[in-house]
Amino acid sequence: MQLCGLIFVVEECSYPVPLQDVSVDANIVDMIAETTVCQTYKNVEQNTIEAIYKFPLHEAAAVCGFEAEIDGKRKVKGIVKEAKQAAKEYDEAIQQGHGAYLLEEELPDIFQCSIGNITAGQTVVIRITYVTELKHDAETESIRFVFPTAIAPRYGSSDYTPANNGKKLIPDVVSYTEKTDYYLKLAITCRMTSAIQSIESPSHHISTELNIDGNPNVSKITLAEQITHLEKDLILVVKSLGLDQPRAFVEYDSKTETNCVMLTLVPKFAINEIMSELILSGSMQGGPIKKASETLQLLLRSLPEDCLFNVVSFGSNFDSLFTKSQPYSEENFSKAIKHAQEMDADYGGTEIYNPLKWTFENSKNDMPTSVFLLTDGDVYNVDQIVELIKSTEEKKKDDLRLFSIGIGDSVSHHLIESVSRAGKGYAQFVTNNERMDKKILGMLKNAIKPPIKDYNITWTNQILEDTLPVETNPVAKSIISFFQTTFTDMKIQQAPFLIPPIYPGARFIVYCILKKGVEPCKEIILSAVSKDGPMKLSFPLDPVTLQGSKIHTLAARKLIQDLEEGTSFIHKHPRNKGKNISNSLLREQIVKLGVTYNLASKYTSFIAIDERGSELVSEAKILSSQRIVPVAAAAPFSTFSMLECAIQTVNMVPACMTLETSYDSSFEQESADFSSLIDRNDSPPASASLASSVKSKPPKIETLYSFLNFQSFDGSFLPSDKFYSWFDKNNFKDFESIGIENEKVLCLALALAYLEIIMFDTFKEECEMCYVKAKKILKKEVGDEQNVNENLEKAKEWVKKWTDE
Repeated sequence: MQLCGLIFVVEECSYPVPLQDVSVDANIVDMIAETTVCQTYKNVEQNTIEAIYKFPLHEAAAVCGFEAEIDGKRKVKGIVKEAKQAAKEYDEAIQQGHGAYLLEEELPDIFQCSIGNITAGQTVVIRITYVTELKHDAETESIRFVFPTAIAPRYGSSDYTPANNGKKLIPDVVSYTEKTDYYLKLAITCRMTSAIQSIESPSHHISTELNIDGNPNVSKITLAEQITHLEKDLILVVKSLGLDQPRAFVEYDSKTETNCVMLTLVPKFAINEIMSELILSGSMQGGPIKKASETLQLLLRSLPEDCLFNVVSFGSNFDSLFTKSQPYSEENFSKAIKHAQEMDADYGGTEIYNPLKWTFENSKNDMPTSVFLLTDGDVYNVDQIVELIKSTEEKKKDDLRLFSIGIGDSVSHHLIESVSRAGKGYAQFVTNNERMDKKILGMLKNAIKPPIKDYNITWTNQILEDTLPVETNPVAKSIISFFQTTFTDMKIQQAPFLIPPIYPGARFIVYCILKKGVEPCKEIILSAVSKDGPMKLSFPLDPVTLQGSKIHTLAARKLIQDLEEGTSFIHKHPRNKGKNISNSLLREQIVKLGVTYNLASKYTSFIAIDERGSELVSEAKILSSQRIVPVAAAAPFSTFSMLECAIQTVNMVPACMTLETSYDSSFEQESADFSSLIDRNDSPPASASLASSVKSKPPKIETLYSFLNFQSFDGSFLPSDKFYSWFDKNNFKDFESIGIENEKVLCLALALAYLEIIMFDTFKEECEMCYVKAKKILKKEVGDEQNVNENLEKAKEWVKKWTDE
């Protein structure tokens, strides 16, 4: 990985510019974070130098502040200009002997800062500020704050690196120094709307101070140990009450005189018995390949009986379990389990495009396809992969969805987020120290649920005309001359323009910037259509208008992302169907947004000039050598055989769901009775925890996996000596006291009772679908729900006594 810092280059040799101090200050407010990174450098050379450094950020981050402080005496604040113009002004300032500071986007998740004319002995402090949305962590039902520190190595050819667009970028610079002489300072403040329940870090040792000034909603976090650099991303998981609830905020920006509305929730759908037959994934014990293996095994045990499935393993090459997806049967299940158990990290590097292309080409055309992509790597050709997914999704329409999980300490968030966005799914992340079973479990449940369609949000009651300019020259091929206004002149700017799909367990956020004079509704309405009829969700607008620009900034970043990815209002407007959208038009719109909202982007950069007196100018012109960056030795490129599963579901039952009634607002059906869609009796009940390794506290995930090995592909738990020995018995006769005469029914009832009593309190979500499969088989054996319950109660009574012995 590339650990980033400041370097300079003289005659193709790189030298470090000593890093004196690093501090990170972050403020987390519910699901938004503002972070300022300060890095202090000193030129210990005898000559004036130009230095360059790179640093990683997550692609959703909006870089909105850039400042340089020189010798603690003066500050220069960066302003955003068109990238080529900013680079030109930077060069001119250096040539004139002035100090110059340039911040540019190299890739959506990598930025470069150039510092010109650092005079001998001069100290420079660089401050970079960005705001970002925080992901919902499906494993812990919390928000997940990540401070990225490493640029992951990219597999493949750098031919895919985008053009510089007139920037000063120096791609693929890798340089390291073994020594660091500074300590990292970290200060994070959480200010939540409701009480903070817990704060944890799966990546680092932290010190947490809760209940600041007697306020349970505020806490502060620092590092519990002194470290000289972050060799992996810093992750915080913060749990606070009510963060998943539907909410709508409005922010007024006095600079632009506009309102921006933010709409957010983390849905929780109740699903009926049929839709509960879903695919599961495994734990994350050990390295990435072990996680992938265990994930696949649990997934295979939980597949519904009416599906086709396949497994594709890939690295620098790939292979598939079957040439075409096969029906879920005892024979195919056994082959797949054996394949999963024998998985090994022997596939070389990370090549994603070809296996995905093969998967799409060999998928079924007469049924929905869900693809799950698990990777710990990074690649150069993200744009090419995204374009493949988009074109395939458009051909298959709603019959293709792609879900992705990033594994490891420095996985590319840009890759993982981009592919899931293009595939109309969503992304989740796990470190090497975290489990991923619940995360992928949620994806599996969502993947075979028919999608909700035809989303629409009512932002204002005012009647507004279509603000897209009309075509004035029907002969011209390019549409650039047809636009007499800019994207930011529109009265309503929804971001993203295409409303993302709603999935339980994944945070849903949409913004809307309303032009001056346009007021939002007191109640924002989100409507959609499911297979069961129209749906509607009402969001009462928070009566307190926020002041500032943070929400505007995040909305503008989404608008820019839409323009870059071809999903903007301009691209999707019916008048532009089939027309060529000019790159110069897109550049113009992105520049306008970047300048208006002070954002670094593909086409905009921050530029700051430190104008100097004649004496300093003369000194700076003596010698200006270029220098370039990282600060610590890199780990070697690590790869693993990534797992990708394609599930095609046959005869899918229509989705039956409603938002849980704990929400103040809930979906309302306009043409069907949604109240009948709440959890049915076959959903596993909650139970008291008795827990075990087999039957003692606390239960372990490995114990659960071992027990599920007794389950057949169809959900049965068949009689066997090993099954009986799990309960310290030898044969069927040893269970006479239970009062169940049918041996197959006994084994099913025992298994269900064991899962419910021993495992549910800790691992309910992990084993829920296996439980549901077994209960369906039990119902087939005994005939009706009453007999199911009677046999279950007998088995549960026995298991409770057994655990108490």
